[in-house]
Amino acid sequence: MKKILTIAIIGVLILSGLGAAAFSTNVSIKQTTNIKNESTSVLFSSQPTQLEKDGFVEIEMNGATTQLLEPNKPVLPIYVKTYQIPFGSTNIQVTCSPEDIGTMTLTKEVIPVRIAPLSKMSERTAYVKDSSVYGSAAFYPSNWYSYDFGAGRNENDQQMTFVKVVCYPVRYSPVHNQVEYADGFEINMNYDAPATPPKTFDTSYDMVIIAPAAFETTLQPLIDFKNSKGVATTFKSMEDILTEYPGVDQPEQVKYFIKYAYDTWNITYVLLVGGLKNHIFAIDKDTISAGWKAWWVPVRYVSIPQDEDEGCLSDLYYGCLYNVTGDFDSWDSSGDGVYAAWGMAGLKNDIFDMYPEVYVSRLPVANKIELNHMVKKIITYESTGPAEKPWYTTFIGVGGRTFGYYAGKPDGEYLCELAYNYTKLAIPDLKLVKVFTTNRDTGGLVPDKKGISKAFNQGAGFVDFEGHGGPSRWDTNWFDVDERVGINIVNFVRIQNGEKQPVVIVGGCHNGLYNITALVAMLDRDGTTHFGYGYPIYFCFSWGLVIKPVGGAIASTGCTGYGFGSGGNPNTLSGALEMNFFWQIGNNSVTNLAKAHSQAISKFINENTINQLAAFCITNWALFGDPSLRFGGYSS
Repeated sequence: MKKILTIAIIGVLILSGLGAAAFSTNVSIKQTTNIKNESTSVLFSSQPTQLEKDGFVEIEMNGATTQLLEPNKPVLPIYVKTYQIPFGSTNIQVTCSPEDIGTMTLTKEVIPVRIAPLSKMSERTAYVKDSSVYGSAAFYPSNWYSYDFGAGRNENDQQMTFVKVVCYPVRYSPVHNQVEYADGFEINMNYDAPATPPKTFDTSYDMVIIAPAAFETTLQPLIDFKNSKGVATTFKSMEDILTEYPGVDQPEQVKYFIKYAYDTWNITYVLLVGGLKNHIFAIDKDTISAGWKAWWVPVRYVSIPQDEDEGCLSDLYYGCLYNVTGDFDSWDSSGDGVYAAWGMAGLKNDIFDMYPEVYVSRLPVANKIELNHMVKKIITYESTGPAEKPWYTTFIGVGGRTFGYYAGKPDGEYLCELAYNYTKLAIPDLKLVKVFTTNRDTGGLVPDKKGISKAFNQGAGFVDFEGHGGPSRWDTNWFDVDERVGINIVNFVRIQNGEKQPVVIVGGCHNGLYNITALVAMLDRDGTTHFGYGYPIYFCFSWGLVIKPVGGAIASTGCTGYGFGSGGNPNTLSGALEMNFFWQIGNNSVTNLAKAHSQAISKFINENTINQLAAFCITNWALFGDPSLRFGGYSS
């Protein structure tokens, strides 16, 4: 039965992107004695400072948590505070008051946001100014704060309601070349906590595996192994789901089953087993929003267009079950049959929640042979622990100059070192193997096919690629010249690391595009649909590392669309999601694959304003592998 929630909204919803039109403004008349209050005093230690860059000024403010990054609009400091309150809370009221407002005249215009797909980045990418802002005397943003709501599982695996408040301490009037700023904010939030205690579960599973019935026998050894390790696992066939559960299409039927499993069994992980049935040719879409006829397990496509990407594959859809009102979140709030539409010409934008309740990953195998291989890989990896894997304490960073320099380093190399530093908090003995373009003149490993394969062959617990990409390749720029260097799937034969298989995070464009087949890639000579450019690609880079017959990776991530980055701090958008994965391991002590992935997404949402571009990056970040995979395996 659907839960009903009435929310009282006080304040202005702007810029946050999610939820602005989704909630009732009626105040509940129900009397309650369970009213809760939370408040925060925010104090900035000084007035804004101006730093000249490329003919503009950058505005900084001590105490800000991040930046407002709307494409081609001014880069401004912001403060984001996210509260976690009990799921089912009602009458949520937020007020936020700026204090001690001052003004300042600027020497130059505020620098605009410069964002581009990773594969199209260059240090010479031009700055573009949005005329609707830069040609106006009005202050940007138009209000001092905004707020947004969501629902999902927190870092402690509890279902929560998230209330995100965004304070804008600096507002910019371009025509007057002036800013007004606040020295602080007082945030207050009231809500009615639910009176009923959390429900209990008669039957509990940790993981459910969804696959065609024909795969069950092949999967049984994995199910038995997981149960022996205390990961209570069960199987559900696609055939039974399609018979037993409602939905307007097959992906929605699968999602309704997952909701049932979450509500009834309290599952944490969902493993989707099955990709396209054919490597040679397949029509991967049956509608603009879904594919099922050519798939063993159906897929959802979102409609959040960016450049050539009109709709990307998104398994995150299956993990996001509820919105803040307590209703099933279909991701089609407009009811027009187009899912997660945002910025699609002629269509109404959907309101959808991207906080996951369950942690989802996929093994997009095409047949039982590939599945049997994956089952053996996972069991072999997890059958021994880190102490029996001396190579596990190696971290490989593969990077160069994706866009430019940051903190005195090529930005891709900077991100690799940041990821290593996070991971080392969990693995004190971790050592970094740098496969960097700056090694070129020092005799060290460089990110070409020889250097990357040599690093892999030594074994590693984790590998982080940060650069450009495509379905068939990963590459980056040398630190000093605009010339690409990297590795493609043809070179995977060089990777002979046996059972010393890492978890691989791949930063780049379309590296996780798992709907590709050989003929489709060959027909796509212009690289505008499947980015094949005429080559007979039948698996993508990220999945190819995992499904590799000998060696490779035990799990990987990759973008099913463009990855995006900023000309400023590289730890934004797609780069921030990847860094959050390693942050979860080191700072939040996460030990399982899909939890690190899903909580990386939740962390990103909690800490940033979510516009259309951010939603694009979040929804197309795919995960390949066993979602419950324990990093390093189980000790004997």
